[in-house]
Amino acid sequence: MSDLLHALLLPKLGVRGAAVRLGAGYRDILTHQAYPAAVGRWLGEALAASALLQTGIKFKGRLSLQLQGGPSLKLLYVESTSDGDLRGIARMSDADLTDDFATAASGAVLAITLEPHRGERYQGIVPLLGDSLADTLEGYFAQSEQLPTRLLLAGDGDHAAGLLLQRLPSEGGLAQPLDPDGWNRALHLLATVTPAELLNTPSELLLHRLFHDVECSSRDPLPLHVRCRCSRDKVADVLRRIGRDDAFAATHELGHAQIICEFCGKVYRFDPIEIEQLFQPIVAPAPRLQ
Repeated sequence: MSDLLHALLLPKLGVRGAAVRLGAGYRDILTHQAYPAAVGRWLGEALAASALLQTGIKFKGRLSLQLQGGPSLKLLYVESTSDGDLRGIARMSDADLTDDFATAASGAVLAITLEPHRGERYQGIVPLLGDSLADTLEGYFAQSEQLPTRLLLAGDGDHAAGLLLQRLPSEGGLAQPLDPDGWNRALHLLATVTPAELLNTPSELLLHRLFHDVECSSRDPLPLHVRCRCSRDKVADVLRRIGRDDAFAATHELGHAQIICEFCGKVYRFDPIEIEQLFQPIVAPAPRLQ
């Protein structure tokens, strides 16, 4: 009942919503780095947020959130795709890591990047706002998209979860719902959800508890999977970019270059012969005789 993304529409309230709860995939991501408990929580929140934001995108592609520049939380990066693939990493300083997100990420900026399979890449950048990632994302939608948005996010190292409500836009302004107080009513219902309930309740059940007496339509839930995009060819390209001398220098200690993917922990090894082959000129095939 976890690792599923649920989206729904509440037309009478003029609101769209989404809920996500991650279990096995989130725990798998946490095994690839020795994250402190607080960083594991924040990474879970970011993973949940990236999945929720996918429900508002009308194209096939990838969405990423990158929070960078904090004094102790150096980087928080997550990706989600329209196919339900997730991955994420965090980097922090070795000392003075606090359990307070606003302090750990003070001065950081958040980049929200949309990369459609076809079409132009888009990126929006906002400073850290409020005390949490949810506050920053709400501020982004208010300032950049003019869309009233509320987010609940939580992570505890075992599960990560999120709940999103967003007022529906329309041409020329906000949609006029049948219930003129629909947005406030939706916010009132959202305010009843505790972090413990968010983490421990399957998303479908949580949405039913909140909106069972409101007309709604929903999509089939999207299964979410942790999948990395790393490959041996991509690692080979990295070695080519750093240059022949540095690529061979990486073999001195172990007798081969060893590259470990930060996202999934997969190990790639290149011995000196394989590295030499990376820098051989590509010879075009001889023309065929007619």
